[in-house]
Amino acid sequence: MAAIAGFINSIMLIEFGLPVSQMTGIASHLSDSGFHLDWEAFIISLSILLSFIVGAFLSGFIIGHSQYKEDKSYGTALFLNAIILTIAALMAYSINILALMFSALACGLQNAMVASYKGLQIRTTHVTGITTDIGVSIAHRFRTHTRFTWRTWLLFAILLGFILGGLIGIFTFHWFGYLSLLLPAALNGLLAWIYFHSLFRKAMTR
Repeated sequence: MAAIAGFINSIMLIEFGLPVSQMTGIASHLSDSGFHLDWEAFIISLSILLSFIVGAFLSGFIIGHSQYKEDKSYGTALFLNAIILTIAALMAYSINILALMFSALACGLQNAMVASYKGLQIRTTHVTGITTDIGVSIAHRFRTHTRFTWRTWLLFAILLGFILGGLIGIFTFHWFGYLSLLLPAALNGLLAWIYFHSLFRKAMTR
């Protein structure tokens, strides 16, 4: 999921110069455009911010809990994300602001899907908190001379996934243009199918 977010964010940064997976940059764009009274840029940034929030709202409405629990709601959210990203790919050919909004909507939905996992706060669409936690974990290891826990390795995996996803996004965008957005859409659809299939098999074995 972190790789998917990095993929989408890199494409939007290349093409439109705006992030859609992390709202820190968008908040700064709002401040800058507001100060310079650039209302077009202000409206675009505000639209991205609100779309991200709506995506998180949809995730909270569909899933209904922050701690990971194995139920069909996650598959539903993944399938919805696949549809949203497909729409974003189509909109990129005609209405750019809608492409940005639907991409941010998908990222907001994804980011809120697993807010907490076994006591660890998870964020898959940006890495500020991840890198902070990694730094703290490294300091803890030096102070206590203990090994990294699975939580730290998971943080490293999320960070690496985001970076690699961005690299793949840049590469595929240069070759396929807006069609490359269909790749994360397809991956979300595949993950939804795998998730539903896993739930079905477990239900059949009970």
